[in-house]
Amino acid sequence: MTNKQRDLLTSVIFLAFGVFMMSCALTIPKKIASDVGSGYVPIVVAGCMIVVSVAKLIITATRKAPTDNKKTKSDDDMMGGVVTILLMLIYMAMFQPVGFILSSAIYLFAQILWLSDSTNRKPVLFAIISIAVPVAVDLLFAYVIQMPLPQGVFGF
Repeated sequence: MTNKQRDLLTSVIFLAFGVFMMSCALTIPKKIASDVGSGYVPIVVAGCMIVVSVAKLIITATRKAPTDNKKTKSDDDMMGGVVTILLMLIYMAMFQPVGFILSSAIYLFAQILWLSDSTNRKPVLFAIISIAVPVAVDLLFAYVIQMPLPQGVFGF
């Protein structure tokens, strides 16, 4: 199976899962439109999954297949998956005691650093992104949605 076929297949699988999730989420009772309750969050997540899957499907379908179909990734793809899963497990363990902002910043920095190309690393930019994104999400949840995220022992 070529990389393009693999990308198409995963896009279709995620699209099907997003549609299934949306159909299930639409059956959850909702109170009122201004109340962000349990009925709206799955709809938003499913909608995002559908949009991203359709975009990935379109990009993959319109992309030209490379003439040389050799494996372009390194042979340690399995190691990348293992490290990603370990980073996520550490993040989940840190989330409640340390708090959202600090645990998310550490996780994002480690994940971006791990996934970045070793010749094009910009740790200062990675640190700025890793701090700005969790702070923005925390502010969104605290002031717009009015559902504060865990602050942890440090009170951030």
